[in-house]
Amino acid sequence: MRPTLFYLPHEFLGYPLLGFGWVFGLLLLGIGIYLIATRKKRPFAQSLSELGFVWIAAAAVIVFLLPRIETHVDDGTPEGWTIGLPVRGYGVMLMIGVVSAISIALSRCRKSGLSQDDFFSLATWVIVFGLLGARIFYVIQKWSELEGTTVTQKLYTSLKFTEGGLVVYGSVIGGLIAVLLWTRKRKIALLPTADAVTPAFFIGLAFGRIGCLLNGCCYGGTCEPGLPSITFPSGSPVYMDQLASGELLGILTKKAVSPDKPEAIRSVLPNSWAAQNKIEAGQVLNRVSPEMVAGITKEDPLAPPVFAAAIQVDGKTSMVPSTSVPSRSLAVHPSQIYASISGLLLCGFTFFLSERYKRPGLVFGAGIIGYGVLRIVEEYIRVDEAGVFGTPFSIAQWVSIGGIGLGITVLAISRKQAGTPSTSP
Repeated sequence: MRPTLFYLPHEFLGYPLLGFGWVFGLLLLGIGIYLIATRKKRPFAQSLSELGFVWIAAAAVIVFLLPRIETHVDDGTPEGWTIGLPVRGYGVMLMIGVVSAISIALSRCRKSGLSQDDFFSLATWVIVFGLLGARIFYVIQKWSELEGTTVTQKLYTSLKFTEGGLVVYGSVIGGLIAVLLWTRKRKIALLPTADAVTPAFFIGLAFGRIGCLLNGCCYGGTCEPGLPSITFPSGSPVYMDQLASGELLGILTKKAVSPDKPEAIRSVLPNSWAAQNKIEAGQVLNRVSPEMVAGITKEDPLAPPVFAAAIQVDGKTSMVPSTSVPSRSLAVHPSQIYASISGLLLCGFTFFLSERYKRPGLVFGAGIIGYGVLRIVEEYIRVDEAGVFGTPFSIAQWVSIGGIGLGITVLAISRKQAGTPSTSP
């Protein structure tokens, strides 16, 4: 896990990097060089009309947006201190996935007769709708957990894209809507276009899941000995869940502990803190309250946090010192790696289908069915989503069932069209 790969420094040679700083100065320098180099071929007014909006947007991002994304540490002083602009592992892998997907989709769309201009128009629609769908799906799914108490406050929180919160299935739905709307607007056949971009989606998914691994999200459940496993450092989502549930301290309950519903202890792991402190099965775990006692410093801004904890069993509170709290999570299934491998396999599978069979809709239909089946299986390994609608199935599994139904429908339409004599030359 490496959610932050590194930080771009807040200052360089005594001047800020962002805002009205070095990067803004380089932007002005680049614009000036461009205007001078093209002054004979392109009048200033023409350059301004064609590229002025892009320059203004770039300046606004540098001056106003990026400084707000910098990591600021509140150390108790009035000012605190700013580390710099974080370069996130998830964002880097997402960018690599998008570039890879665009490269594959461009090549395939050219073969299907789509022009380069049309392709980049389609790609823009898919990226925008995909990001919006991923965010909207996340907001709907996590509405009760969003920061804020009123609807207005929660809606404001939902606009904070830079703080994370994207769901793969939301991006799939958003991307499908984009393809549907774009093909109808351009009067271009839907199924061949969907076939062309299907393998590209899966290669993007493969890289995106590596981003999930770096971010520590989409994690698997506690792994049995002898199976492939992975541990995560302190502060990661799975680490915090295991600490808050008592599992990291050796306490296993019937289900996750909630503050308003204490749970009976089912068993205690040998050689754990709980076993050493005579906690036994049958007692009641009221709560575990983690407390961060150390974290990032100016010298080491990537240092993992260190936690102590207060634990209440049968109404009696005990303190767990940081030296007794493990620095890494218990071993869990490497669900992100499995999902990435699934993406690569589906990419290869849909490539094979497209080379062997030329029936419109076959690649898309088979791809969405394959992903739905694998995602249903994946959810049995992951533990970050609970069942919904009064069932043991997570929201992703329900959407997968719908996706499988859609894929079967597309295959049926594809088969029917393949059996219809063509009147075109």
